[in-house]
Amino acid sequence: MRQVMVCFALVVGLVSAAAAAKVEIRTQRDKSFSFKNLRTWDWHPDGAGDVKMMSTSFDEPKRVKEQLGPVITQAVEKELATRGLNRTPGGKTDLLVNYYLLVMPATSSTEMGHFLPSVAEYGLPPIKQATNYMRAFERGSLVIDVVAPALKTVVWRGIAQTEVNRELSDEARAARINKAVQDIIKKLPAK
Repeated sequence: MRQVMVCFALVVGLVSAAAAAKVEIRTQRDKSFSFKNLRTWDWHPDGAGDVKMMSTSFDEPKRVKEQLGPVITQAVEKELATRGLNRTPGGKTDLLVNYYLLVMPATSSTEMGHFLPSVAEYGLPPIKQATNYMRAFERGSLVIDVVAPALKTVVWRGIAQTEVNRELSDEARAARINKAVQDIIKKLPAK
């Protein structure tokens, strides 16, 4: 019986870890902008990125930026280099890049009757929806913007969103960020 309980706890732990580690990737692009013949990039003149936190009054975005900023910038530089884009600091570039790290509260809920249609087609009486499960958590979003300096507008945006786990080690957090940046930049249109 003890082995069954240990095995069950391990399976639940693995499923929970896999669900928590899921990162959603989305991209948006200006379809009129051609990514052909682009060779150079640099960080935006206003700075490589910024951190915005809207979870609690105890948030310290400056500390988070000091901790995670170098991880994000190194990951972006590495991934853009693998795409054949060379960084040219302070010079004329084809693209400017910046990031935003956003942390905000989020909720997940289910309502009794939310799978039923509004009309009682199955002989069931209409059920007033009532929340029977609600979970509050922090959602983190890493946004990477690519700006065309000539147009002075964002021509491509990649977004990675996931649930924030503040109990992760620094190494695990860096690995998650590196993987998210890799998955985002992979969707950058081919030059």
